[in-house]
Amino acid sequence: MIPNMKFYVISIVAIFAALGIGIYIGFALDAQSFVVDQREDIAAKLEERFDFLKGENQELKQELKEMELQNDNFKEFIDTTYEEIIKGRLLGKNVAIIETKDDYMYSGVGQTLEVAGAQVKNVTTITDKMMNKEVLGNIYDELEIQYENTNLITDTVKYITTSIINGESSELITRIIDEGIIDIVGNIDEPVDYIIIAGGSISEDKDRINLIDKTIIDVAKTLDKSIIGIEKVIVNYSYIDMYKSFRISTIDNVDTSIGKTSLILAMEGRPGHYGIKQTAEQLVPNTKSTIQEYTKER
Repeated sequence: MIPNMKFYVISIVAIFAALGIGIYIGFALDAQSFVVDQREDIAAKLEERFDFLKGENQELKQELKEMELQNDNFKEFIDTTYEEIIKGRLLGKNVAIIETKDDYMYSGVGQTLEVAGAQVKNVTTITDKMMNKEVLGNIYDELEIQYENTNLITDTVKYITTSIINGESSELITRIIDEGIIDIVGNIDEPVDYIIIAGGSISEDKDRINLIDKTIIDVAKTLDKSIIGIEKVIVNYSYIDMYKSFRISTIDNVDTSIGKTSLILAMEGRPGHYGIKQTAEQLVPNTKSTIQEYTKER
């Protein structure tokens, strides 16, 4: 009996199917072998790269350790010599320090000024009560002093700043102190030549800066007194950019030996913006030029 056409077709299909399966299995086995080889090659290269990076990391750690040691040596040198640099540069100058907020204290600045030969007549700290018009108004009412409520804060700051600069205390100043609106270490009994305004705060408050800090700066300029703005390296909110906009010199790292040196050199007659923050224009004042030459350069 002769097989029909259907049998031949099925047989041919079966043969080609078997060939296809065989080819697929062979390709899969070859591909698997290729992948294994590739994995081993990649693993070897990664291991080689890791060994290289590990060695490079050790070198960088050693370099960092050497740089830290060098930095410590520089810091020790600066800490032990900066007083010799600033000694006697501000002889005869009477200085007042005004801390416009009580978030950060600047007690070390006074010692630096004394090493430079200046006399710190008083240190004034302005508390948050200065922003309370009701408290201020009660004091004015008790002393029967006329005032405008809209300008009460700025007028009070003007009065305090003028009193500090001229060295003239008063009953109003005494009441402001008693009420805890300001705290004064020292006495307002002698005029001063220079105002140091210390900024920086925990939170941003541009209204306060304009009402208090700007008013102090404006009064100092009106009375033709030198004024400089200072700040510590680490503060939550920096005042330096605002001080720059008020056109006064600034030191943004006054709690470091370099910053203390910059403060004295700037006060000696080298205006500028010194420190390590983005707002700084130089690290320290240029001492190669004379003060007269430096002023012309600026």
